[in-house]
Amino acid sequence: MIVEHDGQFSIHAPYQAFYIQSMLFNTASALQACSRASKYIEAISHGQIGPQDRKDELLDCLQNFINHSGAVSRYFFPSFGGMKKDKKDIHQKRAEHLRRIFEVDDTSPFHNKKLRDAIEHFDERLDRYLEEGIVGQIFPSLILNRPEETEVPHHIFRAYYLNEGIYQVLGERHHIQPILNEMIRVHDFLIKFDENGGMLRTDSKS
Repeated sequence: MIVEHDGQFSIHAPYQAFYIQSMLFNTASALQACSRASKYIEAISHGQIGPQDRKDELLDCLQNFINHSGAVSRYFFPSFGGMKKDKKDIHQKRAEHLRRIFEVDDTSPFHNKKLRDAIEHFDERLDRYLEEGIVGQIFPSLILNRPEETEVPHHIFRAYYLNEGIYQVLGERHHIQPILNEMIRVHDFLIKFDENGGMLRTDSKS
């Protein structure tokens, strides 16, 4: 699967289409979810619906977007927890190759470990969040203009803050726009690669 040329690793040409199609599923699904969320947000901003009227649908869209973003991030920054060293090698080489092709570095939102954990370790995070018990007001879901500080402790399972473009789950917050910008950029690469015969390049050069 992984071949070496001039000291750089790459994915064997006949196999590249598999990676392109796998990543396209996630990027396309993420962008579709974000598009649906944008329609709800626009309707709220125009006063067509109240902030809480369709909150679960809006938050479902944003959670889908985060989940697919986490899946895409693992192609570039795989998780090696509990993996033996000899098993890490192929994943690391694949990730290095994809980061080079897609021009992804440590400044990318995909490098944020919390984003990857949002999909990979959600059940464990839920256990820890509830472990010591919850005191105060509990809100399964909310749409607010901005985070609010109150005298009474409150716990929000899922929320979206309209003015700041922040999605929150279990107290962890993600700025949506930077992730969306990176998702669009990677998706555009993938479309070009798919149109180029399923090859990880945009011209006739290998």
